[in-house]
Amino acid sequence: MSETEPEQPSATLELLTLLAAGAADLALDQLRQSADRAQEVLRRADLRELLTDGVVELRKRGELATRRAGAAAEHENYLETMARRAAERAGHPRA
Repeated sequence: MSETEPEQPSATLELLTLLAAGAADLALDQLRQSADRAQEVLRRADLRELLTDGVVELRKRGELATRRAGAAAEHENYLETMARRAAERAGHPRA
């Protein structure tokens, strides 16, 4: 067989089969990992608190996004707002 001779169809088919099997295995592995992570989250005792925190955080992000979009002079500076909220999360009273 010379270097210019095309690959035999069976070798090409075998290569394609192996590549497809490898891709399918990778995809299934990713799905298994995602399912495992989802089960871990569902098993958490503080799931309700986690969801509540997520909703609160989304609401705060929404407020900040609307302030940035329609920033008026009477609204707080974005960096000041972020610093105040970080201090609140750390347990420091509002200054």
